[in-house]
Amino acid sequence: MGAKLPPTRNCCDELYFQDSDEAAAYTVQHLTDRYGRVTQVLERLFAAGHLPLRRRQMSVLEVGAGPAPGLYAARDFYADLALWAETSGHEVPFLPVMRMHALDKGEAWGRLLHSLSEHLIALRSDLPSSPGAFPFRVEYSNLAGFSVIREHVRALDHAAESISAEFDQSDEPITRATARRFAEEDGVGRPSAYDLVVTSNFLTAEGSVKEFQMELRQLASGLTPGGLLIVIGAAAGNKYARIWSALRTLMRCTELTEIKGFEEPIAANLNPEWAKAIRRQRQDILDELRGVDALPNEVAGLQATDGFPTFRVLVWKNQRPARKGPRRRASATG
Repeated sequence: MGAKLPPTRNCCDELYFQDSDEAAAYTVQHLTDRYGRVTQVLERLFAAGHLPLRRRQMSVLEVGAGPAPGLYAARDFYADLALWAETSGHEVPFLPVMRMHALDKGEAWGRLLHSLSEHLIALRSDLPSSPGAFPFRVEYSNLAGFSVIREHVRALDHAAESISAEFDQSDEPITRATARRFAEEDGVGRPSAYDLVVTSNFLTAEGSVKEFQMELRQLASGLTPGGLLIVIGAAAGNKYARIWSALRTLMRCTELTEIKGFEEPIAANLNPEWAKAIRRQRQDILDELRGVDALPNEVAGLQATDGFPTFRVLVWKNQRPARKGPRRRASATG
């Protein structure tokens, strides 16, 4: 893991995260910092009245973020709201996040998320009950060609096939329409829309917006009424200015509304306690690696004292009215 640490500091775009050491090194370098950034954004949206979203069940999709800082941050943010309402006697219900889905093509991330979530549950076992799910796998493996509604329809089709096979085995065949109705009544794990979609430091290459323009439009159309698309990334450099400009241009072609209040770069982890905790966690791991001579020469003297760079955020909201009547189904191949 020590040998994989330097590339995660300066050339992440060249990494494929096929092995656990590379994923662990990236997590050491970036998870807690970006967890803090997403939390800051959620706090701003809450203060501006854009959160919470649901009265029944919250769902979050994070795209291309590796160790899923957005999922963990959203999970803890809503758990804190729910616990605050319960302990303070407020009757306002804050629902925990129960559907947490990651989209990432790196094969090592699923194993890391499972291990990390199990570790967090063990660490928090002596704390007050904290409602909400944890991510234990990567739900979707590739953004290319991705569509929220198409994945939902495929999941329904698969469930309907299983139900039909069960009835056939009992010598009680049912029609395809009946099997599909049973599948819709039972529900599937992949929703037809998400309340929050978060991308954190994913659009980093010059042509990434153009490359994924169709998929970004699909993410925009895959939001529940009132749902938010949150894009977080670097603030410095002309390259990122062009990426942000291209993204804004693309989103004007959607039916989403850009949320005001994020026009200027944001200083990351301004809370001194947060900053201290993040640096301490990094330093502990560096010291452990240094203690077994596992740091390469180029970072042998590395200390967790570096500052946190400013970052940019763009947020869009689905302000379209909710559909009336049953949602029109899309073809799984269309």
